This record gives sequence, C-alpha cells and structure tokens, in this order.
Amino acid sequence: MPPAKFKPMKGAKTNTAKTAAAVARLKARWRLENEDAEWEPEKEPIITPMFKSVAGGIPHVIKALRAHDDEDAQAFVESYDGLSRTDRAYVPLEHVAFAAGISSLRLAEVAQTALFLYGQMTTKMLLSSAMPKVMKSTIKAATDEVPIVAGTLACRVVVGRTNGDVRAMEMFHKMSGMMPIPKGSQIAIQVNGADREEKQIESGHTWKYPEERLKEIVAITNPKQLEAPRTVPSDHIHFDANRPMVFER
Repeated sequence: MPPAKFKPMKGAKTNTAKTAAAVARLKARWRLENEDAEWEPEKEPIITPMFKSVAGGIPHVIKALRAHDDEDAQAFVESYDGLSRTDRAYVPLEHVAFAAGISSLRLAEVAQTALFLYGQMTTKMLLSSAMPKVMKSTIKAATDEVPIVAGTLACRVVVGRTNGDVRAMEMFHKMSGMMPIPKGSQIAIQVNGADREEKQIESGHTWKYPEERLKEIVAITNPKQLEAPRTVPSDHIHFDANRPMVFER
C-alpha cells in the first residue's frame, strides 16, 4: 500500500498571504502622505492580545474609541475605517496605529481611557433610563393593599385591607429624600476613637510614629558625647589640685 501523500496546510499559507496583501495595501496608502518616512510598524510593542482580552473583544474597544474625543483616538479610527472589512481581519492593530501616526502604547493608553469613559456613561444612562420603572414598581409595592376577607365560602366579607410593603416604603422614602440616611457607623467610629485615646492616657502609653520610637531607642543605646567647653582661646583655665574634676553627661 503506497504511503499517503503529504498535504500541506493551506489555511496557514492563505492567512499569511492575506495578511501580507492587506499590510501592503495599508503601506501603499500610508506612503502617499509619507514619502520619505520609514515604514517600521514591526518595532511597535504588541498590544493586540490586550484588546482581545477585553469583554467584547476588539469590536468593543473600537466602539469605545469612536465615542472618545481624543485626537489620537480619532486618528486611529480614521485609519481603521480606511481599511476594507476584509483587511481589518488581517492587518495587526499595531500597523494601523503606526499608519495613524501614534505608537501602539499610546493607543493602549487612549483605549483604556475610552473604555472607562464609555462604561461610565453607559452605566449612568442605564440607571437614568431604569429609574422611572424602578420608582414605579417601588411605589406600587409600597401602596398595594390586599383585601382581608372573612366569612364562609358562601358568604365572604371584606373586613379590612393590608398595608403596603414596609421595606418598599422605606426604600421609597430614601430614594425621594424624605428619610435621611443614618450615619451611625461614623458616630461609632468617633466614639471608639475617643475611648481608645482615654485608655491610652490612663495607662501612660501613647501612640508614636516609628521615627520617634527609633530616636528614643538610639538615645538610650548610644551614650551621650561630652561637649567641648565653650571657652575663649585668650582665657586661662586654672586647675585646683584639691578639688575633684567632675564631668557631666
């Protein structure tokens, strides 16, 4: 039985060829405005894996960059939009950033800021759009009254109604500002701090910075040096043999 013929992977060659062709088209378009400059996008740091790790991938990063008003972000988006849909799948983002006149690390910084602002504004819009519905549901839960029925199956009489949900009422009051949010935790922290200071004063031990403790330790362990007497050179010093000489530390 003859051995099976070796079949090379056509997909790898095809992707490499498509990438080279897409990069060549980008380079030709860039060369129209930069005739004397050097085409060196290979020297740019790799940032594509960072963008792929974002939730939503590269499309989400591009969406955030479109909503950012930074000049470098707009320059990258303009260069990215100049590519065809097929070339966008094969041209590395580092090449697009180089063609836009910014470094890849600068693109990563701009993208991080754009994602933060985009997420922040999206969150605020979600809160604003859902606030009426949440408030309506809260009011409904706080004001709904369930009838209380008494009697037999043949004759039932409504003898009263239940109140609304107490927790929904409390939430409604807090959301509307009619009930102030308690600050008991802050008061407790202040009281505990005062008790701790009183206990320290009673025991005689007070808290000090590490630098002050270190100075005290050095002062205790190292003996004090004797200071030279402050005398004028012209003065004559007389020593009395009958009096002992005492040096103070």
